[in-house]
Amino acid sequence: MIENNELIVGSDDKANHIEMDGNKIDQFTKSTSVDLLQWKDMPRHLQFNPYVHTGYRPLTNFRGCLNSLFYYHNETVNILTHGIPVIYILATVPYLMPWTDFRFLSWCHLIGSLAPWCGSFLYHLFMNLDHGEVVYYRLLKLDMFGIWMSQSFGAVTFVTATGFCWRIKSILILGYCVLCLYGLYKALLASSPWQRRLCFLFPFVMRVHLVVLRMFKLAGGNTESMVHVYLQDGVSIIGGAIGAEHLPEKWCPGSVDFCLNSHNIMHVLVVVAVYSMHQATMRDMEWMSKAQCYATNESVPLASINQSHPEL
Repeated sequence: MIENNELIVGSDDKANHIEMDGNKIDQFTKSTSVDLLQWKDMPRHLQFNPYVHTGYRPLTNFRGCLNSLFYYHNETVNILTHGIPVIYILATVPYLMPWTDFRFLSWCHLIGSLAPWCGSFLYHLFMNLDHGEVVYYRLLKLDMFGIWMSQSFGAVTFVTATGFCWRIKSILILGYCVLCLYGLYKALLASSPWQRRLCFLFPFVMRVHLVVLRMFKLAGGNTESMVHVYLQDGVSIIGGAIGAEHLPEKWCPGSVDFCLNSHNIMHVLVVVAVYSMHQATMRDMEWMSKAQCYATNESVPLASINQSHPEL
């Protein structure tokens, strides 16, 4: 009788063990395969693009957000296009900077180059955290802060090179910093895509005026950097407009949910813009290392500097 009971108990234990293993397998399967949702299934704060219909990750925890790096969804392109540049910049840019001659400007450029990718990567990766819209908007503000860092720190070298031989160079840089701080204040309070983009209007207008002065050779800077100076802001404007207007998915809703939608295109264009910013910055630093100004601190005609240094 005891042997029969032991046999029964042993059979029950074996069955329980098999059942537990089955539960583990089911849990593993559920953790590695995610059912993507439609736009209508998402909470209101994640329904920001009604023309992208499918491919949404469900709300999840921190680990679930990290796991989304390993399956395909409608944020995959956005995450990768801003995650990969972080690795590339850290591996290359620090070794290209003239730290000895322009230590502060080199730090400004490195920070301005890295900031937009870091903020955007974290925002897109963790935007579906199951902690409510308060956390979501904090992540969005982190993304905006990264963009602000790029617009402010990233342009310091351009502003410095433009007024390199002016008596008011310090006032020029200070004025630009004040406009950037005002833009940051407005950006953190913005409630729509267009408002967030218009927050950077005043620093942009100032840069446009400086570009015009450089076009007519009334200011400093490397003449060979002008193409990249145009691109760094021009491409950003085009990308921002595409993102705000939801093109092309507005024309073909649901057909570009996973790839080639407006946010994907905007991310790629931002990569081009930051690349142009890097090229313009490196050329301006080279120019400043060789340029000479009058002893009276008056502006030197750009043509005379280029004659002294034909490689420019």
